[in-house]
Amino acid sequence: MNDRSYRRLILDPGFGWMLVTQFLGAFNDNLYRFIVTFLAIAMARSQPAGFDANTYLSIIAALFVLPYLLFSGYAGQLADRFPKRSVLIATKSLEIFAMAIGFVAFLRNDLNLMMGVMFLMALQSTFFSPAKYASLPELLPDRDLSRGNALIEMSTFLAIILGTWAGGQLFEDLGDQPVALGSIVMVIAVIGFASSFGIGRTPAPSARAPFSWNPLAGIDKGLAELIGNRRLFLTVLGISWFWFLGALLQISIPLYGREVLALDSGDTGLLWAAVAIGIGVGSIAAGRLSGHKVELGLVPIGSVGMGLCAMLLVTADSFRGAVICLGAL
Repeated sequence: MNDRSYRRLILDPGFGWMLVTQFLGAFNDNLYRFIVTFLAIAMARSQPAGFDANTYLSIIAALFVLPYLLFSGYAGQLADRFPKRSVLIATKSLEIFAMAIGFVAFLRNDLNLMMGVMFLMALQSTFFSPAKYASLPELLPDRDLSRGNALIEMSTFLAIILGTWAGGQLFEDLGDQPVALGSIVMVIAVIGFASSFGIGRTPAPSARAPFSWNPLAGIDKGLAELIGNRRLFLTVLGISWFWFLGALLQISIPLYGREVLALDSGDTGLLWAAVAIGIGVGSIAAGRLSGHKVELGLVPIGSVGMGLCAMLLVTADSFRGAVICLGAL
């Protein structure tokens, strides 16, 4: 039996609502994050010497990663012990709580409280991600996994890029209207929570391992299995390289656009639009080239291409050159 088209996968209610839910979550994460990023840059320009925007940007980036390091073990255990749909719905409710505090932070213009919200949003994503990926084989037949993964990756990274662009644009247009900014992120959180109820039902695990309060429990066993499986080990290295470069770009592009190319927040967002287009084209192409199976041979081709385009970006001294390099990357 042939695999389904992208259109049919998107129109599959159980999987389609998963796409909507995770898109809105990733979009809101980055929308909020980059409103705060541009706020930190603006405050650095208006404050006396001693307020270092680069330090705040580094802290913001660290707060987004820290929950993954501290709580991924717990997140994996929850995804293994309970129906994954239930875990996804529960974690989306945490986003509403975080954005309510974010609303207060905007009203008070409290950058430190905003960074605390960053931690809560990253914590929500930490618990959402394992259940999201683990639910795919339960929502889709094997023949559709490659294209389903392509849609998940495309929608996730489009959400990241578009959220980043929208954060800069909203800061440019509504930076002096905290009620409007807070209301926007709250509404997106509520819509994302509502959409999670449309995710297809997933079965309860047939057996539950004892819950461990040690966040590092099982890592030694997992690493031993990982190192013993060459293909899986190389896959993890590839994923780590991909996210490393992606995180580096996400931190660097706002400053690159503002300080190197002398762009305003809106035009800096156009750099992200180029990345978004490239991700969309690449994800769809990867899904089609994979056909009926997961094609690992595409990974080294993509990795080499990313590295070459990143090096070419060094030579791009114009807006057009930067757009071409980032889109190709």
